[in-house]
Amino acid sequence: MTEPASKWENLAFDSTGRLVDLGGPLEFVDFGPPPAVSWVPAMDFGEVFGRRAAVVFASGPVYDLRLASDVFEDAGGWYVHVVGEHQWWEWASVRHEERPRRPPRAVCWPARYVWVEQRGTWSLPR
Repeated sequence: MTEPASKWENLAFDSTGRLVDLGGPLEFVDFGPPPAVSWVPAMDFGEVFGRRAAVVFASGPVYDLRLASDVFEDAGGWYVHVVGEHQWWEWASVRHEERPRRPPRAVCWPARYVWVEQRGTWSLPR
């Protein structure tokens, strides 16, 4: 007498812990593209500390920057402190109790040349 086939025999866990049916048709999941990135002037934000940014020169934009302060007024102009992305993460890796208030070696830059990265909202496609 033969045993009836189990309906569980084709099930297995993948590397992420998801239960998949190996006996069924191959399925590809499509999440669609990531949300669009737009650039907003730093002056248009209330609080920009820690946000990703770009600085624009006549030769083009420079990316991979973080804002190490909020926009502030000094000597009749508006400024913001800027650091490189790697400097930001070095500063952030220091224990909170030992870290200075602002990342070291921040460069004071005119806010009119600084743009803040803003990402659109993402939702799972239907």
